[in-house]
Amino acid sequence: MLNLSIIEQAIKDEMAQQIQDKKWPWMREIYTYGGQFDDGVEAIIRHFPAIWVTFDGSKTPEKISANKTKMPITFVVLVGAESVRNEESQRHGAGADIGTFEMLHHVQQLLTGNDLSSQGINGLAPLELGRIKTIFNTSARDQSLSVLAQEFTTSYVIHASDRVREEAAEEAWLERVNINYDFDPKDYGIDESDLVELKR
Repeated sequence: MLNLSIIEQAIKDEMAQQIQDKKWPWMREIYTYGGQFDDGVEAIIRHFPAIWVTFDGSKTPEKISANKTKMPITFVVLVGAESVRNEESQRHGAGADIGTFEMLHHVQQLLTGNDLSSQGINGLAPLELGRIKTIFNTSARDQSLSVLAQEFTTSYVIHASDRVREEAAEEAWLERVNINYDFDPKDYGIDESDLVELKR
């Protein structure tokens, strides 16, 4: 059954596969974002070029049946690059160095319309492009730094637990009780039955 952790890991694994297949030779590892930028830009320079994945939030869930709820969610992929040349180089790239614009393009091509079935995921709506945000566009230690964030929206269905379904079945079963009385005809000469309707 899908959950946020499984989906996030599948996004990371899909991009990591590009590294293993040597399609993204400019990347070494895909990270989960856990507040690294809070430690300051200089603390993350050593990881550049870098890609992080993080869960951004959800929209209002949509109930589609008694035990199924559609959950629309958003993940964000952040790309970061540096350049010792100038501000334009860290976005566009220069020589052997890749810029954040090119990194973002690779990520968009890989993930847009991707349902992550290649990672064994079932039941996830294809990822769709969302907004792009500039996180960093600054300089530190004579190096130009750029970090861009790309939103991806998707959704999946949450199924209610067996307990919920069992309770619903039990409530339906207890709507009425039929009682039959069996008497010896020699003593009473009749048989009786009662139907008891239970109040909700």
